Amino acid sequence: MRRKMSIDCTKWVDQLLGRMTIEQKIGQMLVFGFCGPVITPDIAELIRKYHIGGLRISQKFRMMTVANDIKPGTEPDENTRRSLQYPRGLNRDYAYIDSPTSCTAREYAQSLNRLRDFALERPLGVGIHLVIDQEGNACDDLLSSQRLFPAAMGYPGAGDTDLAYRSGLCIARQARAIGANMIHSPVLDVNTNPLNPEIGARSFSALTDEVILYGRALMQGLKDGGLFTTGKHFPGRGESVSDAHWGLPTVGISREDLYHEHIRPYKKLIEAGLDAVMLAHCCYPCLGVVDRPACVSDTIINDILRGELGFEGIITTDNMMMGGILQKYEMSEAVVEAVAAGCDIILCRDESPLRYKIIDSLINAVRNGRIKEKRVDESVERVLKMRWQMGLAQNGGKVDPDVADVPFNDAFVKKTAAEAAEKTVMLKDESSLIPLDPASNVLLIEQIFPTHSFAANMYSHPGLLWEEMCRHSDKVFSVEIPYYPGEADFDRIRRRISEADTIVMTNYYYHKGVSSITEAVRKVMDMGKDVIVVTNTPYEFGLAADFPVGIVCFNPGSREQLRAVAEVLYGKLKPNAKLGFEVTSSELVNKEAVIR
Repeated sequence: MRRKMSIDCTKWVDQLLGRMTIEQKIGQMLVFGFCGPVITPDIAELIRKYHIGGLRISQKFRMMTVANDIKPGTEPDENTRRSLQYPRGLNRDYAYIDSPTSCTAREYAQSLNRLRDFALERPLGVGIHLVIDQEGNACDDLLSSQRLFPAAMGYPGAGDTDLAYRSGLCIARQARAIGANMIHSPVLDVNTNPLNPEIGARSFSALTDEVILYGRALMQGLKDGGLFTTGKHFPGRGESVSDAHWGLPTVGISREDLYHEHIRPYKKLIEAGLDAVMLAHCCYPCLGVVDRPACVSDTIINDILRGELGFEGIITTDNMMMGGILQKYEMSEAVVEAVAAGCDIILCRDESPLRYKIIDSLINAVRNGRIKEKRVDESVERVLKMRWQMGLAQNGGKVDPDVADVPFNDAFVKKTAAEAAEKTVMLKDESSLIPLDPASNVLLIEQIFPTHSFAANMYSHPGLLWEEMCRHSDKVFSVEIPYYPGEADFDRIRRRISEADTIVMTNYYYHKGVSSITEAVRKVMDMGKDVIVVTNTPYEFGLAADFPVGIVCFNPGSREQLRAVAEVLYGKLKPNAKLGFEVTSSELVNKEAVIR
């Protein structure tokens, strides 16, 4: 069911909209990044002076810039160079970006409350909304006292829609406790191409009906837990064979297939009450959109999403600093095009002075008539309605920091996290190596997954699988390796190989790097020992066809997930999860050896 506007809501929205300047209206349509918890002067200025309406919050990075989405080993193209802005003014010039500040849930909630105070102090007193990603598999923005849940593909494997609903409810309770209002989830992409490097296990399935069934269950849990939901990436990214972080993909399928397989989940979830839709950074020739991403397409936004599907909620861009945009546009130009086409919210996680250029470009576009003020008013009305429904008109959305960490130890959340881990873990055992004998010598070669280094607490940290395996045996010894091992790391492995009866080796796939260490695993296999692979994706870039034994967990940053892996290894848990579709392909997505 769609959320209806009450008389009080309509009055509140109309009064605010009638008093807003062009600058205030533009600010309400912008969501910038806040890689907290430390509040920097530029964030305070953007809220107080530039009237921004929302923040995409995360603890995972110290600073985001366009440089984060330049493919490693490549040079930026001309549009990327034009978009790239270096720190000046109030911007802090960081020495590095991979060491986030640790904090408790209470401290994080306190920081977010301060940001809300800045918003309430503005002349119109309109609160800001805070939005997160929380998908599993290194797409978890909240790391302070948060239990982590599987990526979407785990739930159909478990065959349990109620588990998907309850997991959504738990994610929402934890997020609301620290102050988040909105989530960029569920992922409604139907992963029909097993070579898709970006979506993969973030999708519920390669089967449209499963995406609808489990997407609706997760969405309802998120909504019942108090979050506004966002389906992504419309009109569907599951058939793509390239990553929108690095370039502009083209989805080259027929109009009939796009509608039947990829748009249908949006139609069904819109009918079920989906609050927002995020547009894909892709081109769709079958829709007549040959060289323009969805977020700047009047056809996709107005004719199809608003017109044919009847969607009345919020339309947001994906992160505008991704290569899918920058390959074709200088960023501030793309932002103007997106608003003119009908987007309600511009998401730009960049934390550089580029933000000010975006603001100025939009204001100038309205003043010179390129964007009609009526077009802006339509979006601001939707955005203000959303903020009313979030409760921001009451106290700006502030929460009680003293109870921010309560959901982490809530019995329902703990039980659901453990159940989700146990029911979604998958096993392939063509060599009958499992269960391991606790008396046998096991060498664990364990990567440091991004979540381990970002969280770095007792719930999620480097060496987490080793800790869990040691619960079952005192014959487990470990060689910890960086996410991308080099030759010096193989020298360390060779020194220990003779001690092992069996090797357990992780091969985690990080979609933002479009990489795993499949070739490194093969190199270890050539050393002559039995190897059990632990991965976070059932696709070939995690569990290749020539790996006879493998365990798939859908969030290696979660203690519950790696506890389940250890229990499978030692025969304490019999995994029953299975996928109802083919995940193998004749070609690997990443042909080069990923050993750095």
